[in-house]
Amino acid sequence: MMYWIYDYPNWAMMALFVAVFLGVTWGGIFATRATVHSWVHRERRANEMVSSALASFLVLFGLLLGLVAVATYQNFAGVSDTVDKEASSMAALYRAFAAYPSPIRHQLRDRLREYAHSTIEDDWPLQRQGKVPCSTIGGQGEFRWTSKTFISTPRGSKTNG
Repeated sequence: MMYWIYDYPNWAMMALFVAVFLGVTWGGIFATRATVHSWVHRERRANEMVSSALASFLVLFGLLLGLVAVATYQNFAGVSDTVDKEASSMAALYRAFAAYPSPIRHQLRDRLREYAHSTIEDDWPLQRQGKVPCSTIGGQGEFRWTSKTFISTPRGSKTNG
């Protein structure tokens, strides 16, 4: 994929894209100038043709810009919802660990803190670079398994193991 694009600052990528698109546009204008010039000036109502073509282009550009803005907002809202759900899940797990006996409770809470720290410090920078982190995927599943194990074994009961 295009992961190299994340290695450069935004201003440099903007300058690159502007330069490339302007170069392609100017090259197209100079390459087709003679043909288009003779075609447009052959008609008596050349200004009307140009103005209707320009109006059509601007309407299309406006629609495209509006759709890009809506898609960007939807992506932002979706990511915000996902982060909120994970944060509330972690808060619920932290509160649920209060029901466990003392040594296990502290171990689980420490592991939850390590998971949160690893997610923020290690995974988020990788995601900014466009890479999918593998280190903490399924980290909360480990806590769910631990919770089910301790919940299914009541205190004071003996298990056959």
